[in-house]
Formats: sequence, C-alpha cells, structure tokens
Amino acid sequence: MESPSTGLGQAPRLRSRKWAGNTGHDARQALRLYFKFIRIAIRSRMEYRSDFLFGVAGVLLLNFTNLSLVWVLVDRFRSLGSWVYWEIVMLYAMWLLSHSVYAVFFWHLSTLEEDILHGRFDQYLVRPCSPLLQFLGREVNYMGVGDVVFATAAFGLAYRNLGLDWGVGQWAFLGVALTSGLVIETSIAWIMGALSFWTGRSRALFWVSMNFNMLTQQYPMDIFGKWFRVFLTSFLPVAFMNYYPLTVLLGKPNALGVPELGFLSPLAAGLLFALGALVWRRGLMVYSSSGS
Repeated sequence: MESPSTGLGQAPRLRSRKWAGNTGHDARQALRLYFKFIRIAIRSRMEYRSDFLFGVAGVLLLNFTNLSLVWVLVDRFRSLGSWVYWEIVMLYAMWLLSHSVYAVFFWHLSTLEEDILHGRFDQYLVRPCSPLLQFLGREVNYMGVGDVVFATAAFGLAYRNLGLDWGVGQWAFLGVALTSGLVIETSIAWIMGALSFWTGRSRALFWVSMNFNMLTQQYPMDIFGKWFRVFLTSFLPVAFMNYYPLTVLLGKPNALGVPELGFLSPLAAGLLFALGALVWRRGLMVYSSSGS
C-alpha cells in the first residue's frame, strides 16, 4: 500500500490533494461530513432502543454506586483530606461532565488497534476524506448519555447543598475547565490508540491509563502521596480535568500548594492535543496494511 501522507488526518497521497489545504472551506466541509457520519451512527444505534435504555440504566446505577461508596468513607471519617461529601460529589460530577461527552463521541478510540490489525483501517485511506474524521464518526456510544444525565443532576445537587452563588466569570471558568477536561481525556485516548500504528496492540496500555483516570477522579488528590500527586499532574495530567480548577472555584488550596495550577487546564489540554496530533501523523507515516 502506498504510504499515507504526513498531514493530520489526511488520506493517502493519491487522494490527499483535496484535503491538504487548511482553508476555511475545507474545515467547514470536514465538519459537515463528520456530523453527517454522527447522524448516521445515531440512527443506527437507536434501532435497538431497549438496549439503549438498559445501557443508560446500568451507567446510572454504576455512578450511583461509586458515590455511595464515597459517602460511606466520608460518613466514617467525616471528610477526606479537607473535602466534605458534597465537595467530593462536585469533584466527581465535574469530571463526569467532561467524561460523558468523551464517552458518547470518542470512546471507540480504544478500538483503533482492531481496525489496524484486521485491515479495516485501509478503507479510511482510500476515500477522499480525512481518515480521522471517518474513524471518529463511525459510531457513538449511547451509554454515555447516562453519564450526562447523572453528572448534571449530581452537579446541581452539590451546588445547592454547598450553598454556592457563582457569578458569570465563575460559570465561564467552569465552561473552559470542562472543555479542557474533554480535550485532556480524548487526547490521552488518542495517543494511546495511535501507538498501535507501531505496536499493533495498545489497548492494554489504554485501559491502564483510563482505569487510573476513573479510579482517581472519585477522590480529592489531597489523600494521595506526594509522588502520586506529581504523577497525576505531570505524567498523566488528569488532575487538570477537575481537581485543580475546582480548587479555584471553591477557594481551596491544592495538594501541591501551587495556586496557579488551577488555571492551567487549557495549557495541559493544548499540549496533550498537540502531542496526539504528532503521534497520529507519525503513525500514519509508518502504517502498512495487515493485508487482512
């Protein structure tokens, strides 16, 4: 197979000219195609409505169980670090709001290795459309809707029980933090998935990083040791999804004692996205068909 071009999300050189530019017209056309793919994926998923309802119910039950376990710990020890129960609920809900969007639209990044191993990735390369957009628009994860519902309700309850009264600036900061959290989690999954261009299999590494992420988001980083805090800040920076920005919104000191960290979520998101784009581009350069 002819080697793919080096551009982000471009098709092979034979078909890349149409997508090589960075004009506004190309961007609009790409977005229209992506949303068209998503509409097709949603219609396909909604043909199985009972499966959708049971899946959403299962996600709601899982999230309720997670917060119930946290409540048991807080009821036993009164607080975790300096965090009371409703602050921890808001911490969890803030992560889940970002995670829920990732879960609906980007969860299948974990399956990239299967497309590569079984030769299905080839079909994205022979069409005059971005392989990345084709892959991302291939399907939606309907169970992520349960995360959206639960996260919204939990955040609202926490906000009311904490007696908060945020202004416009604080809500805007929350919006930026949630968007950054979505980019952070999606970029980590993108990087892990794209490593399979070299390794053939990267799903195990993906699940290790995602499980680390999901397990640690239920608790404030204050309860972990110093080196684990550094790890969640510098090497797997999922603490920027919710912990650091929420310390700013709640006026709490963070575990590393650096107040500026609370404002660095967009920077962490931008760096991870740039790394994801680089790994994807290099992966397309070395990709060769499995011949399956």
